[in-house]
Amino acid sequence: MTSTKDINSNSTLDYIQVNPDDYVLRDVPEYIETRNEYAVYDGLLKSKKPLLLRGPKGIGKTLSISSWVYHRPKIPFIQYDCSEGTKESNLIGRSIIQKDGTTPFKLGVIPTAIELANKCHAAVLCLEEVGSLPPAMQKLLNPLLDWRCGMYVEALNKTFQLDKYSSLIIFATTNPSSNGGIFELNHDLKSRFAIWNWDYPSTLDESKLVNSHGVPNDFVEGLLRLASETRALEKKGNIDYGISTRDISDAFDMYRSYDRISGVDAKQLVMELKILGNYDNEDHLNTIKSRIESIFGKSIFGQKAGTR
Repeated sequence: MTSTKDINSNSTLDYIQVNPDDYVLRDVPEYIETRNEYAVYDGLLKSKKPLLLRGPKGIGKTLSISSWVYHRPKIPFIQYDCSEGTKESNLIGRSIIQKDGTTPFKLGVIPTAIELANKCHAAVLCLEEVGSLPPAMQKLLNPLLDWRCGMYVEALNKTFQLDKYSSLIIFATTNPSSNGGIFELNHDLKSRFAIWNWDYPSTLDESKLVNSHGVPNDFVEGLLRLASETRALEKKGNIDYGISTRDISDAFDMYRSYDRISGVDAKQLVMELKILGNYDNEDHLNTIKSRIESIFGKSIFGQKAGTR
């Protein structure tokens, strides 16, 4: 904890200091570029322009950012999962009660990111699913994203300001608004971002992104085809869920695990647990079952799940 004397106040202001080591990434799954992402992100270090990645779930938006940061050692990375329940205290901070009875101020996401950038001369903030923030919470981000590069914390009577020679790279991610369940982004918030629209990768690029080592070629090709078909059906509104790159990667991981277990049909179990489990609507479920049987053959559902 530090006691800080604000130049505009005669009071002593206590807030908990942030430790940069707590925000350094220790390990990140392998990521393979398909859009020259790292070069784009490198440019942000110079332009300092916030970047919004907008695209379907599970295609590697956050992983690409995390991987980029990971390959730049000792840059603090702050990741915050936005939601409809996000409050001002999450973004700005709040007082907390310590065991000794003191009530220091715990910085929220925004001043924490600024403090880290000033201490280390560079930091990265990623706001996950920023479209989930209610409009009032979106507006709290505005002074961080424009020329002000700061945030006034009324409880401390202190402005947290980014130093002239420090860089705070701000990313945000969001799904397309057509997915539903999220707020529209305020125009004033959206105008502060550079916006990069991502779509599902091509089958060729997707085959590079996922680890298919140890998985039969026919299953790899079939699952990639199934994913492509579900995305087309989702865009037409025929089903409510398209199989993502993350789903495929998880499915291959599951296959490798279950294929080593005697008496278990790994292909069938993966289909039951990782693919069909995404669908609640009976009509959608039947549609996916039909596509699976068309690609893999009706025998894939011919036995009790998980046995062979």
